[in-house]
Amino acid sequence: MMKGTLLWNLSAAVFAFLFVFAISTQVTTFDTAINRGTIGFFSFFILSYLFRSFWSFITAPGDTAEDNHDTAQSASSLNVDAVETSKMVRELLNEDT
Repeated sequence: MMKGTLLWNLSAAVFAFLFVFAISTQVTTFDTAINRGTIGFFSFFILSYLFRSFWSFITAPGDTAEDNHDTAQSASSLNVDAVETSKMVRELLNEDT
C-alpha cells in the first residue's frame, strides 16, 4: 500500500504550478506562463505519484525469519490435520462395510 494520500500529489502539483508560473511570468507572456505552469502541474502530479509508489516499495516490511518459521509451522500442522482427517474418513468407510 502506498504511503500518504493523493493530497500529497495535489499539493506538490499546486506548488509546481505556482513556482513555474511565478518564474515564467517574469520572462514570457501570461498565456505562455499558464501553459508552462499547467505542464509543471501535471508533471509534478505524476512524479509525486511515482515517488510515493517507489517509497512505499522501499519501506514495505520484508520477510523475516520469524514469519517464515510461522508459515512452516502452520504448513506442518495442516499436513497433520490432513493425515488425521484421512484416517477418520477411512475408519468411517470401513464401518459401513
